[in-house]
Amino acid sequence: MNKIKLIFQRFSFQKKIVAISFISGILPIIILTIFSIGIIQHFVLSQEKRNNEDNLISVYQQIDLRLKTYEDALSFLSRSKFLIDGLSIESPSNFEQYDLYMNILVPLFSSIHSQQDMLSNITLYTTIDLYDHGKYVKKIVPKDITNNFKLNNTTKVSYFFDTENNKIFLYSQIFSNIREDTNIVVFEIAPEVLFKNLDTISNDPYTLTIKTDKDDTLFHFSNQLAQNQLNVVQRLLQPFAQLNSESTKNFANSWNLTFSRPFYSIYTGVLVLIFIAFLIFIFALLMLTLSIWGLSKTVVKPIQQLAETMKDTPENTLQLKPTYQLDDEIGYLYRSFYQMIQQIQELIDQVYKSEINQKKHELRALQAQINPHFFYNSLSLISNKAIMIGNEEISEMTQLLSRFYRLSLNNGKNTLAIERELDLTITYAKIQLKMHNNSFDLITDVQDDIKQYEIITLLIQPFVENAIFHGIDHIEEARRGVLTIRGRLVDDFIQFEITDNGAGMTSDQVKNILKHHSKHYGIRNVQQRISLFYDTDNAISYKSELNIGTTVFIKLPKRTFSQKKDEKT
Repeated sequence: MNKIKLIFQRFSFQKKIVAISFISGILPIIILTIFSIGIIQHFVLSQEKRNNEDNLISVYQQIDLRLKTYEDALSFLSRSKFLIDGLSIESPSNFEQYDLYMNILVPLFSSIHSQQDMLSNITLYTTIDLYDHGKYVKKIVPKDITNNFKLNNTTKVSYFFDTENNKIFLYSQIFSNIREDTNIVVFEIAPEVLFKNLDTISNDPYTLTIKTDKDDTLFHFSNQLAQNQLNVVQRLLQPFAQLNSESTKNFANSWNLTFSRPFYSIYTGVLVLIFIAFLIFIFALLMLTLSIWGLSKTVVKPIQQLAETMKDTPENTLQLKPTYQLDDEIGYLYRSFYQMIQQIQELIDQVYKSEINQKKHELRALQAQINPHFFYNSLSLISNKAIMIGNEEISEMTQLLSRFYRLSLNNGKNTLAIERELDLTITYAKIQLKMHNNSFDLITDVQDDIKQYEIITLLIQPFVENAIFHGIDHIEEARRGVLTIRGRLVDDFIQFEITDNGAGMTSDQVKNILKHHSKHYGIRNVQQRISLFYDTDNAISYKSELNIGTTVFIKLPKRTFSQKKDEKT
């Protein structure tokens, strides 16, 4: 905002007048135009949505009524006492089969077929030892249409769409007194018959699609115009075809009905209104330009002449004092310019002081490096002296201490590679091994793939320290302590596990260890650093059993040195 203000201040007075007049005049026109177009668009889309819903409901009701009629007829057959009794005869004779066909099946099926003229066939598929009877009765055999049915041991009506032969089947089971038999009544319907008269529901271009729950297309109709049939306005809108107005509704049998209108059909009228609004906008812009030109000629020109008298050499600019003392607009301009000169002078002073402070900090940082080097050199001297007198254990201990502090100080940086952090942690563990007379075992299992990633310094060491002092040191049984450090990639995260077989913790101790009132200050410190560096509060978790051991899990996002440079940039 300040940068924009500064750029505006550098304009000539004439440009400022033009800019202010233009912005103050054009913004209301733009806002009014956009608001009007938005209102028009809202009402058009609302009306279109209502029309789509009406058309959708009309189609839905037509098809749903037909389907319910078929379902009622099929449910009537599946519950017919005459049909159930006829199918309950064990090993029917030829006469009994003839009686079943002529006095039960044929009359029932013919009656249904006469009432539902859209049905192609009504067929009973059965495993009962019956002869096939034309299109009315068929034995269930392998690879017939019933092989595709999902029988649910109920009389509920189900649907199957034969995509290969383009046929719709409604089926329901009939349960006779002979429970081991399977009887299925099947209605066969042609989709073009079921969905007839759906291509005349609207005079506007539209697309109607009906699909099964398996996304098979039962019916599709579209009367949208071809590219060569579109007018100029419609062709301009054609690239936005993916923005079609669409409404959907599901049938009880999980079929999906979709009704949509093309974008060009919806927005043709809106575009005409937008064009009219654009012409009005151009006219208003022209009038505004003429007004600004008149204002510039009558007001700005005298001020430009005054500005010429204010020019001076660059070296004298900072010493410029206001000479125009009248309390009008020109006087305000003088005072504002003088204030800007003062601000520039203050900024110069601030930059100068900032450079001095930076040099002081650099000197302090250089002085701070002296003490660590002195410490490292002292430890190196102790190691050499120990070697000279043949005490390799003291030499090794001092080398470990030197390496640990060199890695932990990390040249003043707060991040390092995982490989160096592991080196630091293992060095610390080796020091503790010597201090504990090698009373526990150290196991490391870290994948090489994660070692190049970056973490904050001294992240793992505090947990290793806790595992030793609060876990392994408190083993009461006659068993050897084991400290394990693992690291691997888990679901695109880096996960560390520090496990000990020490005293363990109770469930209450596990719950309280990460809370603010906990006495584990080192863990709380690591938790706060992780929260600041990774912006997460759930990176640390514990799993522990009393007298068995404790495992701490540290889960961190992957970070590389290149990532950090990019973020700083």
